[in-house]
Amino acid sequence: MNHALFLERFQQRFSPAVASQPSPALEDPELRRLFDPCPEVQGMSSPKKLRLLNLAYGLLPPGEAWLEIGTFHGKSLIATLAGQPARPCYACDDFSQFGDHGNTLATLRANLAAHQLADRVNFFHGDFRRCLTEQHVYHPVGGYFFDGPHDYASQYDALRLVEPLLADEALVIVDDWRRADDSGSEAKAASEDWMARSTRRWRTLMELPARYNGDQAMWWNGLGVLWCSKS
Repeated sequence: MNHALFLERFQQRFSPAVASQPSPALEDPELRRLFDPCPEVQGMSSPKKLRLLNLAYGLLPPGEAWLEIGTFHGKSLIATLAGQPARPCYACDDFSQFGDHGNTLATLRANLAAHQLADRVNFFHGDFRRCLTEQHVYHPVGGYFFDGPHDYASQYDALRLVEPLLADEALVIVDDWRRADDSGSEAKAASEDWMARSTRRWRTLMELPARYNGDQAMWWNGLGVLWCSKS
């Protein structure tokens, strides 16, 4: 994926104020539904985050794939694909978290089917570490969204193991970038440690903020938007 084109389109879609400050309209649940492509699907995403994912997916060149780790009920995955030309798409979850919210493979499949997307997703049911191999992901990954476990070891592995699968240039979006007591996420620290040790070129393109975990008017719990290049 061409990261310069992504940045250009991001700036067209999100003004500096929208990117860095709360959007008051999104505080209202009824107004928020107008910006949500699948309001009936439960999820841990804000409208801005959903629009960002859809933008990134739409910029994938032919032959490059999208990969999402941590699908929950499929809200972010549905929003990513909605209205965009088909590209190879992989997703993975083991449904070991949030079981009290009905987090099951059957729920995900039903939601994808309701949005006519079931046949566009290659799904791996299991631990993400087992998914991140050429046996399961057999297109170069130009866009990678990680919303799996954000303990230090898992987040570190999420970048370390995906790196051989990435396209020559890849956009990597890491959820829960914000470190605070209400989230306990080590996403930023672990990602930056791998980026510093990797032999490839990594760069942080953007850090998109949130005021608290679950911030609907901003970026939910923060996003790290990263770029990786083989040369």
